Amino acid sequence: MAEFAINNSVHVSTGHTPFYVNAMRHPRLPSVLGAVAPSLSGGGYPVGPVVNKDADQNTEFGSKAEHFVQRRQAVIRFVQDAIAASVNRQKLNADNNGRGNTNEFKVGSLVLLATQNLAKHAVSDFGASKLAPRFIGPFTVLAKHG
Repeated sequence: MAEFAINNSVHVSTGHTPFYVNAMRHPRLPSVLGAVAPSLSGGGYPVGPVVNKDADQNTEFGSKAEHFVQRRQAVIRFVQDAIAASVNRQKLNADNNGRGNTNEFKVGSLVLLATQNLAKHAVSDFGASKLAPRFIGPFTVLAKHG
């Protein structure tokens, strides 16, 4: 159910549902199954037999198939362009904002030291690690390396 919900929701970067992009049609939902409507194929036309004996109907089917292929290629190109634009927009935002911690500390300033990568014995013994402080200090910066 979760996979169906994700595949049937419109994605912001493409403007289409993954189900529509893959199958060129929207899924049949239980809420619309009872409605009186003709059965539609992926191209939005009533479903007919694939092979017809009448030549006019075969020509019509061929033109519908060609139209379907052209629409599918157009949707795929649109989705590829939309994803590329989304990637560029996300890259621009990441480049503008950068990483979270870009602080440069000066000699003499007071800092706190994170305890997550320190050995257990380096921090006071609180019995359980969840009771240990996340930061220790403040410590004075003596020298700058690098």
